[in-house]
Amino acid sequence: MVIIIALLIICGVNAFAWNPTPKIIEEQAAQTAFAQLTDFQSAARPEYDAYITAGIIYLPLPSQSELSTEWGTHKGFALRQRLGMWLTDKFDKRNSMGLKYGLAWFAERHGWDNEDFLLVPNRGDFSQINQIHTFALTVADSLNQWMLGGGAQYLNAWEETLRWWLLGTWNRFSIMPVFHKSDLQFLNMQLYLQARQLRGNKDSWQTYLPDLEFTFYSEDSLRMFISQNIFKQRFYLEGSFWAHNGDFDWAAFKYYLDPSRLILALEATVAKKARENGKDKIYFGGGITLPFLRVAYNHADDFDSFFKSRGLWIVELRFAIGTAGDSFFALEASKPAPSEISRTPVKKQESNLEKDNGQ
Repeated sequence: MVIIIALLIICGVNAFAWNPTPKIIEEQAAQTAFAQLTDFQSAARPEYDAYITAGIIYLPLPSQSELSTEWGTHKGFALRQRLGMWLTDKFDKRNSMGLKYGLAWFAERHGWDNEDFLLVPNRGDFSQINQIHTFALTVADSLNQWMLGGGAQYLNAWEETLRWWLLGTWNRFSIMPVFHKSDLQFLNMQLYLQARQLRGNKDSWQTYLPDLEFTFYSEDSLRMFISQNIFKQRFYLEGSFWAHNGDFDWAAFKYYLDPSRLILALEATVAKKARENGKDKIYFGGGITLPFLRVAYNHADDFDSFFKSRGLWIVELRFAIGTAGDSFFALEASKPAPSEISRTPVKKQESNLEKDNGQ
């Protein structure tokens, strides 16, 4: 009975679901490329040893994936598949002293196809699939908390594009300029003021300082992101807005069962996005994230990362975990995952000589 009610609710809510268009799929490549770089910037820190992530989005109702073009509506599948990893020569925890060298590759394939696929696309008449790859080399000193890195990003969308970028991190500050040929495309700065146990900070009033991120696209285009710990690094209020005119973008209230962010996350979001006719509209949504599964409806992140989707359910099979020594955690977590290791003392058996001396 519960399952039937849930299915009716899903079908009823999706009566007004969206359909992607070729223009939106084309515009998604730039957004995904930016997200790849900022995720790497957050995951690759001097104190960390490795980060691995993977994800496949699945839409439970086929009607949500229909492509809308000037020739009509076409049945098929909207897709997003991603895989990324950053590994250092210390990820096996041997010889942790000295400099730490890292290598990274982040990849994503997204778009629309006539048939559902995992490895080989069908590429029918209206197929449109983009690929974005980011490569990186890093060197870090965890003792002095600095990291330098650089790399290239390849976009195979409406045209092939090759970018190059640099990364500099010291303590809680990180900066990443991104270039196309000799032109600066954008500059991203992260200022993590919040104290984190993962990075050697102690629990104090500094755990209630905000995390800030500034993205400069041009002289008159600055986007600001803020994440504020509300209670015990489990309740957070986050938001994004355009700082040059104070225009609100999205906000979220998030709850994590554990500060490691690995076990469970609940989110409620609200976003203000412009529709095609130029008028703004407010979208409310939310989601739940488990270790290998994320379910969301009308989520603000999906609007930005899944073809401006709205009014639909998204199911994502996912995996994302970082390591620092013996610690495991999710992206931007404050503490390592709890571990319960029981050690049972082993009783030493007495020898015959010890038994004789005891008598």
